[in-house]
Amino acid sequence: MTRRLNFWLLVLLIVVGLPCYWLLIDNRPGDTQAKPVSMARLRELAASMPGKAPSAVEIELVSYRRLPGTLFVAGGGVKRNLIGVMAFRLPVPGGRPIVIDSGMTPAAASAMGMEKFDPGAQARIDAALREASTVLLTHEHIDHAGGLVALRDPAIFAQARLNPGQVPGSPLAEQLPWPKGLALQPTLTGTAPQAVAPGVVVVPAPSHTPGSQLIFVRLADGREFLFTGDIATMARNWVQLRARSRLVGSHFAAEDRGEVFAWLRTIRALKAAAPQLTVVPGHDWEWIAFNPGRRGMKEQFSPPAQN
Repeated sequence: MTRRLNFWLLVLLIVVGLPCYWLLIDNRPGDTQAKPVSMARLRELAASMPGKAPSAVEIELVSYRRLPGTLFVAGGGVKRNLIGVMAFRLPVPGGRPIVIDSGMTPAAASAMGMEKFDPGAQARIDAALREASTVLLTHEHIDHAGGLVALRDPAIFAQARLNPGQVPGSPLAEQLPWPKGLALQPTLTGTAPQAVAPGVVVVPAPSHTPGSQLIFVRLADGREFLFTGDIATMARNWVQLRARSRLVGSHFAAEDRGEVFAWLRTIRALKAAAPQLTVVPGHDWEWIAFNPGRRGMKEQFSPPAQN
């Protein structure tokens, strides 16, 4: 009887335990190395364009849901984490702001199973997009690009600096509900970091998606931020060098796991070189809201400037 029980327990472990370990816990990072991106080069590029740098970082939380941490941090445990959909506004003194990511629509939030959607927050994001001199996306998923696409405004699209992976024609971007007949060309090309505004640098980082990029911001007062998008969905991704689970990263939102690890190593190297750098994860609202290391990021966008 005991031998038979042990046999079936072993079968159960193999049939259930091994797939669970592989899909939710295994985190072997492989041997990919950090990319040759340095803080010195990012700072040089941030200072290369004339004009005023942004003065602050403002945040809007437009939607959220709670999911087990191990989905987004392999081996991260079953405790549910608050996964927030956010956008960021960089006010520029005497000028128009820069917006990073764009929120999403109520319909998209519902389709993704979000617990809450804040229409007031999305309205403030929409107003910021209309006012912006430059719109940047960390990548082309609907919870980052959806607000921009939903406005369906050619004037706003003209202010969006998009890379080839973020425009219609790229496989993931093609799934977004762009206006029919839209001919949108990328204005960010190449594989090297490039300045897009005073104090703002994009770092092409295809990995989580083909259009993924890091965005480095150096404010006028010298504070520095690195927006990771979903390369580091949670702060623990880069702190602990843990990618998303394979269940998510291979089956629900397919990504290049090796390249994700390379960019997580790059983020860690940049942070080590600049300890005061604030690394802003793509969805980790609890870290952003409660971590003192966020260094004065302001919740809620300021209203548009009155002309």
